[in-house]
Amino acid sequence: MQDLMFSAEPNADRAAKPAGGFTLIELLVVIAIIAVLTGILLPAIGKARDTAKSVREMAGARQLMLAYRMYSDDNSDKLLVGFVQDDLLAEMRRRNEMPTDNAGNALGNQPAARYPWRIAPYLDGNLDSIYMDRRVVEAMADEEGSAYASTAAVNMQYVTSLFPSFGVNSYFVGGGGYEGDSIPMSDAGRRVFGDFHVSKMYQPRSPSTLLTFAASRSVAGGFLSGYGVVQGGYVVLPPYLYEPTGRKWQDGYDAYAEVPLNNSGNVALRYNGKGAAAMLDGHVEQLGWDGFNDMRLWADQATGPDWAIPVRR
Repeated sequence: MQDLMFSAEPNADRAAKPAGGFTLIELLVVIAIIAVLTGILLPAIGKARDTAKSVREMAGARQLMLAYRMYSDDNSDKLLVGFVQDDLLAEMRRRNEMPTDNAGNALGNQPAARYPWRIAPYLDGNLDSIYMDRRVVEAMADEEGSAYASTAAVNMQYVTSLFPSFGVNSYFVGGGGYEGDSIPMSDAGRRVFGDFHVSKMYQPRSPSTLLTFAASRSVAGGFLSGYGVVQGGYVVLPPYLYEPTGRKWQDGYDAYAEVPLNNSGNVALRYNGKGAAAMLDGHVEQLGWDGFNDMRLWADQATGPDWAIPVRR
């Protein structure tokens, strides 16, 4: 029987096998897959980054509340006045009780009126914990031609007082109101609206639900107007205030609002649509738009989410 013999030589007629590699279509498919995965992962990475920043913000708010409560302990349970009006400032100056900077120099009226320098001694003079973004102050310190915000100014007293990361609930906790509105501390205002703020640590019915500080933003006005909106502001205002004036906030949060005071009372929802809220009992939580819109958060005597300070009859 004849053996079948197979030749080891390749068939000359067989086409040579092409070298390995990607075709254009395969390459386009890989690029499309990478683009899809990037689109899925980037929002998750951004959210994780914002979550980490919000945790840091809450830690800063807790540190601020520790200092706030220490102030109260040292002053017979008295709460720090959120914003000091002119008559009280004059009294503080007469009594030689004006706050000082880190070099021991007495502050002027405007920096002294705002809370940062008055709470600074209870932060060991280190205000870093209430500035989540130091660039806010550092950038303004370089403002060319500014006598207030130059690096030559002692600790940038004026600018530092304006833009802490947390604004105080100055109408209802500690009192004081806001620049241009002396009603909360005036005799005339009390005759019309009563004494509506709490001034002692033991007065509130529910300290755990009474907002003291909130993440803030504000317009850098005056000689700093070129900076627009800054992620910081020393006071936050409620959605409702005096009954005759109606609602003060707009209907929805605008992260790009040109005037944050009109949009959200300077409250900032910086991370994942929420902002830090520090309560009078010392705990801190994250709240969204609906939470900050409830007046029961702002005023101890509020009876509903749309409550406003009534006129005395």
